[in-house]
Amino acid sequence: MQKQIEKVIENDYLSDSRSSVNWAPDNSYGDMEIGIQACPVTRRVVIISPAPSRIHELTRMLSDSCFDVMVFHRWENNGAGAIGADLYIFDMITSAGSSDIELAKLRVNDNNSHVPSIFLVREEMLALGMKEWTEEELLVWPMRPQEGLYHVERVIRSNASRPAAPAADDTQHRTVFKDLWIDRKKMTVHRGQQRVELTKTEYDLLLMLIEGEGSVLSREQLMSEIWGTQFFGGSNVVDVHVKSLRKKIGDNASAPQYIATVRGVGYRLAD
Repeated sequence: MQKQIEKVIENDYLSDSRSSVNWAPDNSYGDMEIGIQACPVTRRVVIISPAPSRIHELTRMLSDSCFDVMVFHRWENNGAGAIGADLYIFDMITSAGSSDIELAKLRVNDNNSHVPSIFLVREEMLALGMKEWTEEELLVWPMRPQEGLYHVERVIRSNASRPAAPAADDTQHRTVFKDLWIDRKKMTVHRGQQRVELTKTEYDLLLMLIEGEGSVLSREQLMSEIWGTQFFGGSNVVDVHVKSLRKKIGDNASAPQYIATVRGVGYRLAD
């Protein structure tokens, strides 16, 4: 009787195994289908939490969403600070408030200022004077999983679209407006991480507008500075080049992000 029971268990085990794993004829590991697809792209999130177990839901949600997640109990420059990351998440759930958040910001800014941060806070902290941190990325805990995932995705995506931080010795050659930046030494223009190919005239137009810092530049001024000629009222050469420039930098004349038209006068930087 015992042998019959063992045989039934063995058959059930083999049946379950065959139903979950399809073996290739040569038993090759590479041909095994296990129903799990590897993430085509992963991003790295470093979490600093004195009590990782309380944010286990967040860690599991990120891992399931193709993030490589590393958790540290505290910040150390040769630990969390030494890992290349796309995002830092600081657990401030039991924080006393401003001093802890400011300390975390100082640690990150020492060597990893290009990496964005999210701070996990309690809802009551928002009501007790968190107004001074309106520029920080705050995530109220506890949270809904999809809310947390959306917040993480948005912060990483937003940071990726910002212009790359220039080297200290190159700063004097950089002119920046929003996510556009001009390397005057190399005469190149970038939007975020993407280079924008401009003609010499378009480059001069953009540089003049940005260096104007929002001042209205008349068509006469632009013609005189860029073309070196007097402006003739019937000429639309400035408008034609501005239209081409807008197209290349992804701007829209009706809802300008970079270049605004001042009717009857000229152009200025958009607000």
